[in-house]
Formats: sequence, structure tokens, C-alpha cells
Amino acid sequence: MATVTVRFFATVREITGTKSIEIEAEDINDMLTKLGQTYGKSFTNAVIDSSSGQLKRFYSCMVNGKRIELIDGYQTRLKDKDVVALFPPVGGG
Repeated sequence: MATVTVRFFATVREITGTKSIEIEAEDINDMLTKLGQTYGKSFTNAVIDSSSGQLKRFYSCMVNGKRIELIDGYQTRLKDKDVVALFPPVGGG
């Protein structure tokens, strides 16, 4: 089990009410489960796809600046002192 810092951005930060949290987790799946337990239904409903248990479409997750899709996806193992960033969909125009 690793102790990691999870940083929240934009609407995810508004939902959690904080910029970051330290949490113990084995991998990204475990981390998302624990964040849901910590922040409850408002976090889960906004961020997690109920059918897959993974992030909703267009949400982004990075470990130490690298997108999880370029590592091992939701099975990406976490190590002590990793920094995980959660971003909501970005709009623009």
C-alpha cells in the first residue's frame, strides 16, 4: 500500500472542498474507490461512471504527470510519494 498525494482541479476541487489529499492505495482503481468512500455520493455521482467504476468520459487522471492510459490504465500501481492529478472534462472555444 502506497501513500500518495491526490490533487484535484476545477469542479473536482469544488466537490471535494480541497486542493489535495494524502491517501493510501494500491492502484488507481483502489484510489478511486477510497476517494468515493471519503467524499461520498457527490464525488461518485460527478466523477465515477456507475457501470464501470472508472472515471466518467473525458475525465483525466495522471500519475507524476503521465496519463494513466500511457502506463497501465486503472491497474497502474502506485508508489509512495506519487502525485496523482484528477481533472474534469475541459471545455473551451
